[in-house]
Amino acid sequence: MQIIRHYALKTALASGLLLTPLLAFSPTVVNSQVSAQVDPDLLYEHVEYLAKIPRPPATETEFAAGVYIEITLRSYGYQTKLQPFTYYSYRKPTTLSLQVEGVPEVTWSLHGFTYAPNGIASGMVVACGEGTAADFQQTDVQGKIALVKRGSLPYSEKVRQAAAAGAAGLIIQNDRDQMWKGSLGAPLDMAVPVVGISKSQGELLRAKMNQGGAMATMKVDGALTLRHTSYSILANRPATSDNRGQVVLLAARHDSLANSQGADQGASGVAVMLEAARILAEQPSDTDIQLVSFGASTAGNQGARSFVKSLGEREKSKIVAAIVLDALGKKDAGQLVATSNGGAERLPVKLIQEAGVQVISGSDTAVFGSTQILFGSDVPTAFLTRQPGKGQQPDTPESVSREHLAEATQALLDAVSPITDPQSPAYPKPVHDNLPEWKDSLDEEVQ
Repeated sequence: MQIIRHYALKTALASGLLLTPLLAFSPTVVNSQVSAQVDPDLLYEHVEYLAKIPRPPATETEFAAGVYIEITLRSYGYQTKLQPFTYYSYRKPTTLSLQVEGVPEVTWSLHGFTYAPNGIASGMVVACGEGTAADFQQTDVQGKIALVKRGSLPYSEKVRQAAAAGAAGLIIQNDRDQMWKGSLGAPLDMAVPVVGISKSQGELLRAKMNQGGAMATMKVDGALTLRHTSYSILANRPATSDNRGQVVLLAARHDSLANSQGADQGASGVAVMLEAARILAEQPSDTDIQLVSFGASTAGNQGARSFVKSLGEREKSKIVAAIVLDALGKKDAGQLVATSNGGAERLPVKLIQEAGVQVISGSDTAVFGSTQILFGSDVPTAFLTRQPGKGQQPDTPESVSREHLAEATQALLDAVSPITDPQSPAYPKPVHDNLPEWKDSLDEEVQ
């Protein structure tokens, strides 16, 4: 039988209906006689459509890609919804300065904190311990600049306590001379200008304070914080028989960098997910099939972070295997590989290996951040990708191979089928005894 090509869908998208509220679209009836054979041309059509132009996070083109994915999944009979989320971007300040009267010869080495506000503060510098509420209660900092040591509590809390105490500004002294990465985590409801200073320069400032006091002026200028809204696309197909209360999760991402069409990095994973979803929709299943296409992945994997936060413990406990898909179609890429920070004993990795895909360690290839975030949230996760090639082809549809896409889709189906097949036994969900060592590195240091 002929494969459905979604001509009506593409006409609607091209004619400007794309940004119409999604409830206005009704699901297309799926042809129950559609062949279960992987269709290389349909796979390529998905890539070609999604990768017409770049899809930077929180833009209309990213949203348009998400709508295309949602409508396509609805046409296959999946229950779908948008998952909106907000996040912030931060442009570093163009000016960080500190001037201390009586110490004109010192060039102060300063660094800023992500999400810190702009501002100018002038006043006497006073020591306030480590910046706790008790420290500020013991010192009059009204209209002054507080100098606190690193440690004990997050930078954001030090800034809040300084603002609550009436300080004009805040200097945080490091416990070493190396520069360090600092973040307030998000824009604060109450804040003062803040800069970081090394341990040795902090001691120099304290020496000046002990010699009769230090009058200083600090400036933070040019920083910019912006709030963005993006969307992930969620889809679900409940088990059709003998529901075992288990879930298999397939994930991809639909955004791209601003200067890239993202045909392989992004669209190829979505295409494989959509084609696998089409075929799985035609087969009986004793397992819920869930799909997610993450938005804003190139902005710190914000879609994956929001998705994980939305999962309750009961929902996570049902996921026996999650497979993240990306970079699967480049013509000059190497063989299919699977990797996971959890090791080869994890169920999704074992199933992909049994499907004929080589398993490699996470250190042997770049592990897509969404994989790390899911696994770090106690979801058994594997990453299906290709070993990178040596060529320098631009990431356009022309650089993508239909055969590579089809091979990846078949491997994915071969890995998922043992879970969804009603004739197979239920799989126990692996238990993570310890979170991976890299989990703490997913977020910027905030203490």
